[in-house]
Amino acid sequence: MRVFALVTAAIVVLVSSQVARADFDDRPGWQRAGYTALAGVENVVPIVSAVAAPRCLQGYILCKLSFAGISVVAAAEHLLFTGGSDMAQTDAIIHRGFAGDWILTPRHAAGDAEPQVLPDPAHVSSSGSGN
Repeated sequence: MRVFALVTAAIVVLVSSQVARADFDDRPGWQRAGYTALAGVENVVPIVSAVAAPRCLQGYILCKLSFAGISVVAAAEHLLFTGGSDMAQTDAIIHRGFAGDWILTPRHAAGDAEPQVLPDPAHVSSSGSGN
C-alpha cells in the first residue's frame, strides 16, 4: 500500500509540473476554475492580493482605487503649481493612476500575466521644452 501511495504521489508531482508550464488555455478545467476563484479572492481580500501584485495589500480593487484617487490629487496639485502650462505632465499623472488592470484575472492569479497596477506613463512629445 505504501508503494502505491508513493507511485501515486510521484505521478501527481510529475503531471502537475508539466501542467504548470502549460499556457493558461491548455491547463485542465479544474485548475482554471481554481485560478478563477483565486483571482476573485485576490481582488477583494486584504493581504491575499499581494500574491499577484506585491504593491497591493488592501485588496486589488481597493488598491487600484486608492492609486487612482492619489493620482487625481497629485494631478490637481501639479496643475495648480504650474498654472496649467504643463498639461502633458498632468495627463501623464492621470494616465498612470487610471490606466492598467482594474481587476485581477485568472491569468494574473496563475502567473501568466503580470498585473499593471501603476503602468508607465504614456509617451508624450514635449514641444518647445528646450531640453
